[in-house]
Amino acid sequence: MELDLAKQIISDSKNIYLITSQNPEAIACVLSLFYSLKESGKNVNLIIDSLPENLRFLSPSLDFISYPKNFVISVPESVAKISQIYYEKNPESLKIHLTLENGNIKKDNVAFYFSENKPDLIITVGVQDYAKILPEMLDQYAFLLDSPILNIDNSPDNKKFGKINLTEQKSLAETASHLAGSDKKEYANCLLCALVIYTDNFKKNVTAELFQIAADLMKKGANLKEITENVANEK
Repeated sequence: MELDLAKQIISDSKNIYLITSQNPEAIACVLSLFYSLKESGKNVNLIIDSLPENLRFLSPSLDFISYPKNFVISVPESVAKISQIYYEKNPESLKIHLTLENGNIKKDNVAFYFSENKPDLIITVGVQDYAKILPEMLDQYAFLLDSPILNIDNSPDNKKFGKINLTEQKSLAETASHLAGSDKKEYANCLLCALVIYTDNFKKNVTAELFQIAADLMKKGANLKEITENVANEK
């Protein structure tokens, strides 16, 4: 069963990257996974373009987020041969100086990217086609290539690109609730927010199971009033 395989691969993985679409339901859901996986001791990194204004109340504090730390600046040898490198650092900036033996460097010749160990697992949430977003990520996140993918989505157009595909047409929060859990309010808020978005504040797509999940999340401290007020404030 795919769900059992998904639970096992999460359990076996230490370094996990989370990637989400800009769908608000997916963003809230991926944040719930971020909190729960962090709490379980995983090294979790979140890749997201931006948080919508009305979901920023769910955002983790900056000291709770880990970022890739190994940043590379690359100049092709075919463009210029560099004979010396030195830097100067002050409270305002860091300047890196290159002495050229030959050639000429233009801005377009310089590449910037992260260089990290390949993660044990990538979890995508709300992403229909990984091949479409991959070229946009390669400039900075090429080290993500060839890592196994757990694909979580509820779109009928999903391309089933993952090693494991959880792509039933139901709430993303319902799927996520079966994968990882937490008793923390932050986790509960994010997952309940995903449910509120999916059901339009419980006006559609409602099932008995979703009501039960919502009740359990509220017992953990999820604030339905705060969530509905923020979601309704979408700009």
